[in-house]
Amino acid sequence: MNYQQLIPYRVVIFRRKLKPLWKKITQQNMRKKSKIPILHIHLADHCNLNCRGCDNFSPLAPKVFADISIVTQDLKRISELSTGRVRDIQLLGGEPLLHKQVTDFFHVTRKYFPKTSIKMITNGILLFAQTEDFWKSCRENKIEIIVTKYPIKIDHNAIKQLVKSKKIMFNFYGRTEMISKSMQCVPLDITGCQNRKDSFLRCSAANRCIALDNGKIYTCTTIPYIKYFNNHFNQNLEVSKHDYINIYEAKNFDEIMTFLSKPMPFCRFCNQKGIIWDIGYGVSKGKIEEWTGKSCG
Repeated sequence: MNYQQLIPYRVVIFRRKLKPLWKKITQQNMRKKSKIPILHIHLADHCNLNCRGCDNFSPLAPKVFADISIVTQDLKRISELSTGRVRDIQLLGGEPLLHKQVTDFFHVTRKYFPKTSIKMITNGILLFAQTEDFWKSCRENKIEIIVTKYPIKIDHNAIKQLVKSKKIMFNFYGRTEMISKSMQCVPLDITGCQNRKDSFLRCSAANRCIALDNGKIYTCTTIPYIKYFNNHFNQNLEVSKHDYINIYEAKNFDEIMTFLSKPMPFCRFCNQKGIIWDIGYGVSKGKIEEWTGKSCG
């Protein structure tokens, strides 16, 4: 039995509200780690859903697919620097199953990280359309499929049974096995007036959900994809050379881990004190308020 299922959802939300303050008090995010907890790699920046306030900005993104040759080089370099010290690698998006070469990413990720947990995070819509070659690749490369249970017209139990029938590890994302995906909003402060250290210390993603994108490592997943917000709304939330570390210029893994444990200049754009919790799932209308928090509901 998963004992988390016995915890009332209101208790979960209460805990989430307290967690940013607790993280700030304990300064967890500024502790240099010995390994990367979670490494995010986008296979596609766009999505086949249109979720309001998506923190990867997928509703605002054009069709963008990861280049297998670039990801191969990047994984090889990270493997060499880290000597495998990555706990989890998550292949996601956007929607990763939109990429026609998805199994190539399974192979190359497992090649360079033979002992690391590799997960594909998906909304599950396209799983029914996958071929036997896809399922075989999942088994051979020990890929765990994680489905986020959005409140859309799809049989999530059938998805679960399908994946398990293929003898592949399966889980629902977070607590969505019991409760359909709700949304929360970390408002963007387009004036950049937030205290960057305070925002970094409170952040649930900083120094935990590490983004690898085109040879660069970011301490969170907001920074590399803010370009879609900027382009769509004609904004300039600047990403400077101090907001990432180039993995081909880094001398060693220790340099990367030290970098990730420090506040970024971009943190001044995230209003972590103003998080709007559990706003419910909804379809994006492409309005800036979905990301600034002025009218998330």
